[in-house]
Amino acid sequence: MSLLVGGLPALQAAPSLPRRAAAARPPAPVLPDTLAQRIERAYFTLSRINGAARRNADTDDLSDDLPTVEENLETIRQNLEQYGNVVDVKQLQMYRVLLADMQEKLGAWRATLADGSKQLTATKGRLDTLATELSPTIAQTPATAAIERALARLRTKQDRATALLARRHQTVTALQTRVSAGFILGLELQDLVREQMGRFNRRNSAAELPPLWHPSRIVADEETSALVRQSYAAQRSLVGYYFAEHWDYWVWMVLLAGGFFTWVFRSFRVLRQAAATEAATGAPAAPLVLTEHRLHYLRPVPVAAALLVVFSLAPFFDLQPPAAYTDLLQLLLLLTLTALGWRSWPRPLFWYWVAIVVAFFVLNITYAQRAPGLGARWAMLLLNAGAVALGWRFWQYLRGHRVLAGFVKPVALLFIGLNALALLANAYGRVSLAKMFTTTAIFGLTQVVALSAFVRIVTEAFYLQVQRSRTAGGLNGRLAFGKMESGLRKGLTAMVSVLWLMLFTTNLNLYNLFYRLIGHVLTAPHKLGSTTFTLSSILLFVGIIFLTIQLQKYAGYFFGETDDEFSVEADRKGSWMVAIRLAILAVGLFLATLASGLPVDKIAIVLGALGVGIGLGLQNIINNLVSGVILIFERPFQVGDYIEVKGQTGRVKDIGIRASKLISQAGSEIILPNGDLLSNHVINWTLSNNHIRTELALNLGPEIDLDEARRLISEEILKNPNTLHKVAPEILLNNVTTTGYDLRALFWINNIRQEQALKSELLAGIYQRLTQAGIAMR
Repeated sequence: MSLLVGGLPALQAAPSLPRRAAAARPPAPVLPDTLAQRIERAYFTLSRINGAARRNADTDDLSDDLPTVEENLETIRQNLEQYGNVVDVKQLQMYRVLLADMQEKLGAWRATLADGSKQLTATKGRLDTLATELSPTIAQTPATAAIERALARLRTKQDRATALLARRHQTVTALQTRVSAGFILGLELQDLVREQMGRFNRRNSAAELPPLWHPSRIVADEETSALVRQSYAAQRSLVGYYFAEHWDYWVWMVLLAGGFFTWVFRSFRVLRQAAATEAATGAPAAPLVLTEHRLHYLRPVPVAAALLVVFSLAPFFDLQPPAAYTDLLQLLLLLTLTALGWRSWPRPLFWYWVAIVVAFFVLNITYAQRAPGLGARWAMLLLNAGAVALGWRFWQYLRGHRVLAGFVKPVALLFIGLNALALLANAYGRVSLAKMFTTTAIFGLTQVVALSAFVRIVTEAFYLQVQRSRTAGGLNGRLAFGKMESGLRKGLTAMVSVLWLMLFTTNLNLYNLFYRLIGHVLTAPHKLGSTTFTLSSILLFVGIIFLTIQLQKYAGYFFGETDDEFSVEADRKGSWMVAIRLAILAVGLFLATLASGLPVDKIAIVLGALGVGIGLGLQNIINNLVSGVILIFERPFQVGDYIEVKGQTGRVKDIGIRASKLISQAGSEIILPNGDLLSNHVINWTLSNNHIRTELALNLGPEIDLDEARRLISEEILKNPNTLHKVAPEILLNNVTTTGYDLRALFWINNIRQEQALKSELLAGIYQRLTQAGIAMR
């Protein structure tokens, strides 16, 4: 390829002409404007062509990654061909996932290389066009030394561009060939995986190996050992590829562990600081969580608990990873839970757990063989029998002791049944089924025990958070956490049950079937009149509404609310909790409406119907709701205030969305609609402060010094630290009789909540003081 086709050869054929022209010119010759501009543009164009060739065909990353993909494809091919008789469902599931990843990558590379090849072809065309455009101008311009030097530099630039394009094109072509070959091999392997999966489904009723009572037809154990070594060597390569492609899973796990650790650690630190402050000031110690029996798993430095949370959820990041990756995660989970169990569980439960861990390792090592020999199969049979016995003893222990969540017991029975089925399948030569049942049983049992601990750990973390919020708000009263704990455990149990079923069905090779079936049921369109809807949208709508109601119900716990109506340290939080609850309901309703998929015009019709309903029969409800909103912003009273309305007196316990609650002095709960609170006269005894003027009735004998009695009574009142000293007490003579004097002592106290206790204390003090002074009381 020549840049200056026709131009440069003609110029080179008459070299003397440029030299003569150069001798007749001044020492500093200048190129003709037209040629100078064209050569300059050509030089810049060649520079852009070189840069474009390097960018468009930059295949360094692809060249580095392609050998790994080719090696993994070959590894999968060898495994599929080598273990054709005994089908390993988990391996086939993993191959299916890895092949899909590699096919996606190879497809992207094919598109990239095809685009790069097109761009290289276009660049070559630009190079040819440049030579064609420049040649006529060179032919019409006299040859000079300056022209020769400029054209020489241009020719060098052109040669470099030509060589670069040739190399890039050759590299791209070679990579296209390898990528296409890998893509075709991947398609063939995907077909082979589907074929073996179908073969497994067809072989559920047929034995792939001879039964145990025909030992002469079973493969030798020496051959089995060699196959096991080759299988693990192949696994290492595939696990390395899996780690490289899914490194983001580990990032999420690290973030999850760090977030949980920080959350619990900060809660413990706040509580300990509060306890230290109370100890230093001599204040009555709050019932801090550090001295309670609720915490079984959490510690001030919750490393093990954070790891358990992560490793319990890690299998659900990817349901079909390589077996070696799954074994690694399960190993870390078992070690973490063993460490937690040692310090948190009763010793019998801990030793049962140790036996389960040992069974996990022994069963996995034994069943790792793809084509087991006679000795290995007898070992499998005995191990399954031992697992049945272990599961039975463990289930009996759980029946008599409430040490784990209730959902562990049915899984223990399932563990027994699956191991019994594995024993029978192995005896009849159905090794694939035996391995699937055993793996599902042991993974299901260990995972459900870990999820039981997970539920307890998260519940304890929320308990710590509630205590932390109460401590930050200065509340030291008893926390009735039982109601929130019950709801939280129910929600967490539902969540972990779904997660466990996902893992369980995946191990049984049923997850994809159920996923397609449930997906079809949930996403199938249904029509009601002119409205089209799906079951998934309805369930999502109901689920969001339910979660919204539960969230607004328990939101107050995170800001120090308590169910202890006898606490004397009620916090005046104000009405902002009602605003938070209303905001939660509004956001939840909005999200639920979006999830329902209803068009805006349908929503307008529904709102119109609601308007009619409100006008006909819901006036009181809407009145109370609107009154609740007005109470939020007007704030005539707050939580903790003592109010009187419609003859009812009590402390405000809660300001709800529709109604508010008062606690009377007798301890009864008075529920008043917000509309009544807004429309009736409300007396707030503690709107600006907690001060209240109270009185004591005193009856003195007839023969006393009245002025001295008044002085002693006033001194005794002012001596008490809970009375208001800046306003002097008033000692009034209420009545004079033949039997003595009736006095009324009027004074202010600092806290209305202590009125009765303070009056009793003052009355006892006044009686003692007057008696010592010889003044009789009657």
